[in-house]
Amino acid sequence: MPREAELRALHERDAEIGRAAEARVLRTYGERGGAAGYRWDDSFRRDEQASAKLDWVHGPWLRPVRFAYRHLPAALRNLAKRAAS
Repeated sequence: MPREAELRALHERDAEIGRAAEARVLRTYGERGGAAGYRWDDSFRRDEQASAKLDWVHGPWLRPVRFAYRHLPAALRNLAKRAAS
């Protein structure tokens, strides 16, 4: 049956991709994996990270603005989007 041959070929290809992924993970992270080999001295402190500096969108002061914007009718939201861009 050709369908069974196709399924066998897909299964073999999947196994080959899995072996390649396992080899890549072992090469990248070593046998133990996880954070054991991570050098924490190279890390940035939380207040030095770019995501912390740019995270004003989630500030508590913006919650009422987000709430009001989300509850506007769709036509007004679209107008606001066009005006902002």
